[in-house]
Amino acid sequence: MRGMIYVVPMMVLLSACSHKPYGRLCPGEVSTLSGQVTGQSQAWVFDEIQRFTVTDHGTTMQSGYLHSANRSLYIPSATTSEGFLAQRLSTDRFRIIDPGHDAMVTWTCPVSATAP
Repeated sequence: MRGMIYVVPMMVLLSACSHKPYGRLCPGEVSTLSGQVTGQSQAWVFDEIQRFTVTDHGTTMQSGYLHSANRSLYIPSATTSEGFLAQRLSTDRFRIIDPGHDAMVTWTCPVSATAP
């Protein structure tokens, strides 16, 4: 019984400290690198601040660690394991670029509602 006094608070602390990214269903715009819109997309974006994951029709792509030499001048970006460029444009906008196919998808996620 005495051991439970220490185990229960420890379990509560550990579960409170764990962070799981939450996914948002985000509409996207498919376009050429020059900006000509070629279609629409919709995907689940899981934002983890330093990286993000996009899941669309059972396919998952992870951005990798996003970095920028100077965040006020340069967009945080990374190269995915598939060879695409992943960018975090803002807290609610994410982009995957495929230069080999002259294509990019930009997802704009709905702003999360905050509790009153």
